[in-house]
Amino acid sequence: MMMFKLHTKQPSCPHCDKNTHVRKHGTSRCGFQRYLCSDCRRTFQGKYIYLAYREARAIAQA
Repeated sequence: MMMFKLHTKQPSCPHCDKNTHVRKHGTSRCGFQRYLCSDCRRTFQGKYIYLAYREARAIAQA
């Protein structure tokens, strides 16, 4: 019996831009995966549904 390991891309921290020490940290109320960055000790989600978050990220990247 062959077993295949799924390789999922590890998300990078939006606060410090590192992905070496990011681990899963439960789920949000909406059911999205939450992550904890061990470098900066901050949490973040892989996906946000808030429109204000998208606008703030666009302004920060500009």
